[in-house]
Amino acid sequence: MSVSDREMLTRQIRDATDVVDLIGGYLTLRRAGANFKGLCPFHQEKTPSFYVSPSKQIFKCYGCGAGGDVFTFIQLREKVDFLEARRMLAERAGISLEREERGSRGGPGGFNKTDLARANQWALRVFRRNYASSAGEAARAYVEKRGISVEMAEAFGLGLSVDSYDSLVRQAQTSKVDLRLLAAAGLVKERASGGYYDTFRNRLMFPIADATGRIFGFGGRTLGDDPAKYLNTPATALFDKSTHLFALDRARTAIGEKGRAIVVEGYTDCIMAHQYGFTETVATLGTAMTDQHANLLRRYTDRVVLLFDSDEAGQRAADRALSVTLTGGLDVSLARVPSGKDPCDYLLSAGSLGFESVLKAAVPALEFKWHLVATEFQASATGPGRRRAIEAYLQQLSAWVGQGALDPIQTGLLVNQLSLLLALPAEQIHARLGLGARPAGVRPRPAAPGREMIDAEQEALRQILEVLLNDPSYYPRVAHVLDAASFRDPGLAAVAKELIALARAGEPFGVNDLIQRFELPSFGQLITDLQTRGERRGRFEEVITGALNCLHQREQIRRAAQAAAEIRVQRHLDPQTVEDRLLDLAASAKVPHFAPPRARRKFLE
Repeated sequence: MSVSDREMLTRQIRDATDVVDLIGGYLTLRRAGANFKGLCPFHQEKTPSFYVSPSKQIFKCYGCGAGGDVFTFIQLREKVDFLEARRMLAERAGISLEREERGSRGGPGGFNKTDLARANQWALRVFRRNYASSAGEAARAYVEKRGISVEMAEAFGLGLSVDSYDSLVRQAQTSKVDLRLLAAAGLVKERASGGYYDTFRNRLMFPIADATGRIFGFGGRTLGDDPAKYLNTPATALFDKSTHLFALDRARTAIGEKGRAIVVEGYTDCIMAHQYGFTETVATLGTAMTDQHANLLRRYTDRVVLLFDSDEAGQRAADRALSVTLTGGLDVSLARVPSGKDPCDYLLSAGSLGFESVLKAAVPALEFKWHLVATEFQASATGPGRRRAIEAYLQQLSAWVGQGALDPIQTGLLVNQLSLLLALPAEQIHARLGLGARPAGVRPRPAAPGREMIDAEQEALRQILEVLLNDPSYYPRVAHVLDAASFRDPGLAAVAKELIALARAGEPFGVNDLIQRFELPSFGQLITDLQTRGERRGRFEEVITGALNCLHQREQIRRAAQAAAEIRVQRHLDPQTVEDRLLDLAASAKVPHFAPPRARRKFLE
């Protein structure tokens, strides 16, 4: 499918989705003149500042600034990227993406991600039937023994792969499911001698879904004596255990509401936490925490509690997770389950109150790291061990700071804490961490698009954008001065580029047509900021005239400055002649505040 065809399909999805109807499914909207208003779903407020425009098909919050079209809303609300938001809205509108997907088939056997997800959904139904049948007695007994309720087993879709090498293969043949598709999804494997056999055998099956509930893989816990206690779907075009978290589809709302994510290692640990009310819990898929995990969690919260087993392997996993999550810009603490138990067993014995007390006792990541290093070097109050521990600890912290993991405030607090903890002067710790006036490696927070300080020329260009977003008919008046390259702010330059492309196409367009050209939600906010500012100012004719006059004057000044530079290099002219010519240039610029004395200072320097 060509780019233009894909854009047309995206427009079709947008046009089939009414913004009021969509957002009204998430929150209560009440009529407010020509618009609708409600409490913003993106920040806490008691008085509605969130408006939805049915005529423009956009939303805007005047409290937090969030704004955009239907795609932007789904991205912000569901914490998904543009392509996932597009898929969700297509399904909602009953629009098939099959034609587009056929053009993107590139996986094994020519199957795409949607094909693989359908195969997993089919396998889930098979595993669920096995679990409920007489063959699932042992699996149900194991689940009951672990303390998982019938309701939770149902909610998490637990299933069973029977103790057979070809059960799934035979059912696929009966159901006329392509075995090559199951192989691409990692559900069956091809024999060297020909034919296929099941990947999962005699295992309790845990379906793994993405944030929107789409099944992309499985985890299987052996019910026999297989030395591989847990087995995941092998890597496919859809499944990568280093980028996903178990139960995120069920936990993401609670994570946002409770302001924290609890991360455990095991499937049963996670399910039991949900059973006891800790619905903000997710689990890694048998792998250490990765940068992708940290990036995924940061969509929903900045605060993470890592809860691993108390055994040595669990503590090593926690240590590995710390640097990943810290460099991912998260506020990380670590909780230990006492008595050598895993979180599932501890919940059964101590209940929700005991579990909450463990979470409240979580140690900040930096403190936890110091305890690990001190133990490793057998550091005492004094002596070589302590000096080696301090050196190793500060070296690790310096690496974290160098990756931008700590902001200036956190770094200042860290230096003060370490000064007390290590009995070293703050200045010495500051130097040992390699910090200057601003901590080394800590990048200043980038300005939001359009927020940088801009001079009169930049403000004039910006006001032209604001008018065009409300009334594109002014474009012919400003076409000769509107150039995306003239904007210093990269966000405004990108908006100007796409707006000019729409205007030159000669077709009527609205603000949502411009928003659709960007996949990042930040542009939805920027564009609605510009549109709202222009709408509130009004007086479009006056604004355009003033902006054009300003740009014309700035151009005159530039030309005068260029001519003045040429005059200055003409050394044969006497000083009086140079000054007279410069004054003539200043007068010709016709800028009121550009007075002759200032001209002399400007051009005679």
